[in-house]
Amino acid sequence: MFVFKTILALIKFRFIYILLILTSCTTQNTFLKKAKKSNISTVDFIALEAENTDSNKGKWQVVEESNTNYVKDASQKLYLEFMGNKPITGKPNSPLEYKFTAPKSGKFKLMLMTSKRLEGVRSDWCNDAFVKLNGDFESASSLSTEDLKKNIKFLQDGNDEAPELKWHWASTAEKERHTYYQIVYNLKEKEEYTLTISGRSQRFSVDYIVLFNVDKISEEQAKTIFKL
Repeated sequence: MFVFKTILALIKFRFIYILLILTSCTTQNTFLKKAKKSNISTVDFIALEAENTDSNKGKWQVVEESNTNYVKDASQKLYLEFMGNKPITGKPNSPLEYKFTAPKSGKFKLMLMTSKRLEGVRSDWCNDAFVKLNGDFESASSLSTEDLKKNIKFLQDGNDEAPELKWHWASTAEKERHTYYQIVYNLKEKEEYTLTISGRSQRFSVDYIVLFNVDKISEEQAKTIFKL
């Protein structure tokens, strides 16, 4: 009986792993088609599914369409919701790593597709995470390179004005209270990098991650092209 259960568990794990790879490829292909229509080169952006990580998910939960609190229109009908800390804040928790190779040298801006679930708390809670990048890069924004190598708060656009249970971009870092910055990395072609996203506020969700070349794609274009 034990052997049978073990085999079933392995089959289930393999199925989920294959599904995550396929869904990530499907999302990437969707963006490739949209980028092509806008004459955007495939080397000018990177797209990653939040749930497609080898890290121990810890306090991050995979949310599927069948779940009660599922937010509609998620990429591939899967995303991650952070269930640690408190709705207002907390220390970096349950780090998730995403490895990628820069397709070209250039300045790449970070954006996350995100959602918040308030459960009756203030509208400016449940709306942020921590991010940091490891690898051979320099800052291409007003933040220092050292700032970007450490955990920094990254929050949803619109802050308290963004409706809950809807998908919104997160594209702004906050270093000091109410002092906001862009996160832009000067990457080197063929170098490998590790982006880490850690939980900060409870019930904050991440669907997918996009980095785009700011010299080739405007932020307005990016927010249109990479929105499903």
